[in-house]
Amino acid sequence: MASSFTRSAVATFATLTLLALIVAAQSLVPDETLATEPIASSGDIGEPVDAGQFSITVQEVRFAETVADKDGFGTSGPIEANGVWLVAGVRITSASAPLTNVDAELVMDDGYVYSANGWLSNGLSGGLGTTLEAGIPVAGMLVFEVPEDRISAPVLQVNARESIDDRLSARADIDLGLSGTELDERLSQPEERIDVPAPAKTS
Repeated sequence: MASSFTRSAVATFATLTLLALIVAAQSLVPDETLATEPIASSGDIGEPVDAGQFSITVQEVRFAETVADKDGFGTSGPIEANGVWLVAGVRITSASAPLTNVDAELVMDDGYVYSANGWLSNGLSGGLGTTLEAGIPVAGMLVFEVPEDRISAPVLQVNARESIDDRLSARADIDLGLSGTELDERLSQPEERIDVPAPAKTS
């Protein structure tokens, strides 16, 4: 007949084993943020990136000391950067439904993140808002104010969706190909000013 010590040891071992199994099972379940974050598709500048709900091509990237709305309803004059303006010209097309929300961020390789500037009415993200009709390409600009010394191999992340809820929405991650000596040369010679036109439907 087992002693009370043996029974106690077996019970303790069973309890610890059960706790270990519970902890292991919980570690396999993603937290709510990871389970519902946007679904990303990756690509490079100059190439179409199919994100499912929309497709996007970054056609060019420019740097400037100042930016201004072109025939817009925003600022009365150019806005000087506290750093430098990075302006990405893009062409974006909704796949099957009107998309009313476009958000964009620049993610540097050191983890710093910069959101698209909303001061310009004509900016594709954060301005007066542009509805992407299904199947109709729209050309526009995404504008970012960034310290020069923080620009390091940036990836442009664009999220377009039907509502403000971005859970499980589509996102395109585009490598802008900016690094090394070429980046340094471009930052040393920014344009004096970029006029940002309103987003326009294209064929």
